[in-house]
Amino acid sequence: MTTWDTLRPALRRVLTQHAGTSADAQAIAAAALRAYECLAQELAPLIGEAGINAVCARSVHLTQREFSWLAPARSAEPRDAPFTHVRVSLERQDSAVATDGAIAVLATFAELLASFIGDGLTTRLLREAWPDGFSGDTTRETKT
Repeated sequence: MTTWDTLRPALRRVLTQHAGTSADAQAIAAAALRAYECLAQELAPLIGEAGINAVCARSVHLTQREFSWLAPARSAEPRDAPFTHVRVSLERQDSAVATDGAIAVLATFAELLASFIGDGLTTRLLREAWPDGFSGDTTRETKT
């Protein structure tokens, strides 16, 4: 089973793989969006688009405590998908801050998801969505 201690390093590997090691904030934002979309694809049959959007919106809200720049712009349309706003916010940051913010939002998303559907199923979905992030993780899933 993936421990939550290994989640953030796995997310860093996913972002680095998709954006590169010396990527700018726009590349990091694109990599974060891609990671989100991969996870959303795995989750859609289970919780649907409305569920995905709700978990994402809550993740952004919780992450704003640490990254206040994630607060939605007043001009943002209510019907915009929550991660659209995250992508735009990430693009406006320094690359290191954008990386940390993206990891925080995605990790919070995974942690919230685990509270709803359980650690085992969440771990399986994360590994399916982000196989390269967990390729060096030698821990095995166990039934709980």
